[in-house]
Amino acid sequence: MNLRFAAIRDEAGLPAYLNPHCLRHTYATTLIEMGWPMALVQDQLGHTHVATTAVYTALSDDFKDRVLYQSLGLTWDDDSEQGATS
Repeated sequence: MNLRFAAIRDEAGLPAYLNPHCLRHTYATTLIEMGWPMALVQDQLGHTHVATTAVYTALSDDFKDRVLYQSLGLTWDDDSEQGATS
């Protein structure tokens, strides 16, 4: 599996440090950004501790901005240069 992944990765021109385990991190991050509760993501990954699951996530700046604006009662506007509307 590692050899096949490396061949596809290289053909796509992706960085050599990427490996199949990176897919697990991407899966965890995607679930969190889709709104899954951390406890369910933890269960999906089979982690004993939620802190381990948190290490797996690499949330995008866009996601963090959206959550921040939402917590401030603002609406995120994808078409706006700054992203926020009142």
